[in-house]
Amino acid sequence: MIPALIPPQAPLDQLVHGSAPVAPAHRVADGDVVYGICTVGEAGRILDHHLFAALGWAPGTRLHIDVTDDALLVGQLLDGPVHVTPGGFFRVPFRQRRRVHLFVGDRVLLIGRRSSGRLLVHPPATLENLLGARIELLGR
Repeated sequence: MIPALIPPQAPLDQLVHGSAPVAPAHRVADGDVVYGICTVGEAGRILDHHLFAALGWAPGTRLHIDVTDDALLVGQLLDGPVHVTPGGFFRVPFRQRRRVHLFVGDRVLLIGRRSSGRLLVHPPATLENLLGARIELLGR
């Protein structure tokens, strides 16, 4: 018996070289970076249990807060002036909050890096600066 002739189902180039790799529609996020959002609580309380656990911050962890131009950079320091409380949060001192225009009740973006154990706290004004072009897409 002679098998039936079936024409190839793909262009010759694909049959010879294989199909072209398809680029992903979106870039894959860095697994070392973790994100969170929280509301600044009374006296500057910052709380995100999942993110703090990912950074290895347990109650009693001593922290140091540096003020950048428009955000706060928080990292572990053995004799840091701030600590993670038994409730799992830390408080940003008033003077540091004022320098970056961070107020009680503000929603903030938290970005941490597991490998360094550091956290960036982005106030609303910083987010507007970072995402200005995207915000314009929403119109007026």
